[in-house]
Amino acid sequence: MKSFKIDNLSRITNIIVLILFLVSLVYTMSLFIAPLTLEPGTVTELDGAANQVVYAEKWEELPLYHRAVYHSGDLNCHQKHYRSYYINGNQMPVDARVTGIFLGLSSGFFMMSFVKGKEDFKKILLNLVNLDDEMSERKKWLLLILLGSIFALPLILDGSIQLVTGYESFNELRTVTGLIFGFGFSVFISSVILSS
Repeated sequence: MKSFKIDNLSRITNIIVLILFLVSLVYTMSLFIAPLTLEPGTVTELDGAANQVVYAEKWEELPLYHRAVYHSGDLNCHQKHYRSYYINGNQMPVDARVTGIFLGLSSGFFMMSFVKGKEDFKKILLNLVNLDDEMSERKKWLLLILLGSIFALPLILDGSIQLVTGYESFNELRTVTGLIFGFGFSVFISSVILSS
């Protein structure tokens, strides 16, 4: 009976990670589909603020699907035009870094949807990098902190240095640092879910 409950729980956690993959994939694809399917020049020169909706009136003019995608982008991103990519003459709903984050999230959740649950998240993460199981708990935690730092540090450094100095990052670097962070974040979250 206990084995049956563990197997069912394992299946449920795998389904949750698969759902996270599908949701992140649909949203990530929408970031590209929305500007591609609008008339060229419909959305340009945005320069808002993060964590607030700045262009609510502008989104009301768009069809429902596009409105939803751009509105969510407006809420989560500053949408500065010079930090964003353009598709079909339209600015994407989020900037280059956030685009990278969502690409990374989708990639990480996709990879983790093939990992079987039941083990604790440290073991799942350490198995991904193929490390010896006989490592002390302290070393395992230190290694996990190091791995997490590797995924988060490029984004933190690029954004922080830009914030406090005259340095201006470029979109390709923003995308790569976002991708690395999003991938690491989704792998971590998936490991926690799979170990539940």
